[in-house]
Amino acid sequence: MVSGKQRRLCRLLGADGRSLLIALDHSVTTGAGGGLSNMAAVLRAVVDGGADAVVAHRGAAAKEMPLRPATALVIHLSGNTTLSGRPALKARVCDPETAFALGADAVSAHLTLGAGHTEDRAALADLGRIAASCDRLGVPLLVMTYVDGAADPAAASLGPAVLHAARVAAELGADMVKTAHPGDDHLAELAATVPVPVVIAGGAATGSWDDFIAAGKKVIGAGLAGLCVGRRVFGSGDPARATARLRAIVHGESLARPAEPPAGIAMENAR
Repeated sequence: MVSGKQRRLCRLLGADGRSLLIALDHSVTTGAGGGLSNMAAVLRAVVDGGADAVVAHRGAAAKEMPLRPATALVIHLSGNTTLSGRPALKARVCDPETAFALGADAVSAHLTLGAGHTEDRAALADLGRIAASCDRLGVPLLVMTYVDGAADPAAASLGPAVLHAARVAAELGADMVKTAHPGDDHLAELAATVPVPVVIAGGAATGSWDDFIAAGKKVIGAGLAGLCVGRRVFGSGDPARATARLRAIVHGESLARPAEPPAGIAMENAR
């Protein structure tokens, strides 16, 4: 018998087991700038570009997500703002039951580890409660893992920390994991040691579009399940085209249109 989780997870993953998720949950954290001032237009663009799934907060999901059966809806359960001193430490702002009622195919939750004994314990306990609700509802859970203080890509400890956090998420009930890029030397290990599909975050929109595409190809080549990209897409000036290019990388498809970088996508900081 096929479970509800399995059916819904198939809406996020292509027949090849890969997925391109476009994350549009940033405006709760940073406000409506950087390409997200018109959420309805951005949602339409990334759906038209061929995103497998869109990650959004409940308000945008309920009011502005297009009704397109080919694109899965992931409602994000976590939030905090840059108005606070530590925006990476999220609170639960939605629950799986509400997301399910809004038609979500999956939910996502933010897990930051390394923030301190009290903070880590609270985050792990809440993840356990979310996972239990998702099991009861038959809703897949995407856990977005972060390590506090390990944002420097050059840090020798980054790779092992990313692998540890991703494994924690899988062990505590995640059906998919999103994590930061652990460094090229750790990509294959990440794919081999986390027993659920893993997608790599797009991160800050720094560096060139060509370099980002090359990094995406390495991610797929290492056996990971795909990409979860936000700022590189909605800050690009042409979110539909950026989405189509990334979809081609994830699924090994040819582009019907030329593959030059979308206008503005190579800006140092798209936000």
